[in-house]
Amino acid sequence: MLVLTAAVGRRRPGDLGTRQTLQRSPFARVMFMDIGALSTLGALFLALTGQTRARVPGAVASLFLGSFALLPALAYEDWVALSREDRVQGRHPDSLN
Repeated sequence: MLVLTAAVGRRRPGDLGTRQTLQRSPFARVMFMDIGALSTLGALFLALTGQTRARVPGAVASLFLGSFALLPALAYEDWVALSREDRVQGRHPDSLN
């Protein structure tokens, strides 16, 4: 839904644009900076602790796309780690036990 809303979402009457919001609201400016800082930290975490070849492209993409790239990259890393763990323990990934 997040990607769909960002891609096809429309402005509503009375909405301030991004630029006007950042000019008027100190809270919006702080949140905007916070989001950038968190994406950068997430990219660093992914690059340093990731185990797949997707870690570096995911980290670089998250610097430009934020959570649109970071969350899928972290989910993929986790999925691969869980699959490896299941193989080591001899379990089928789709089983409930």
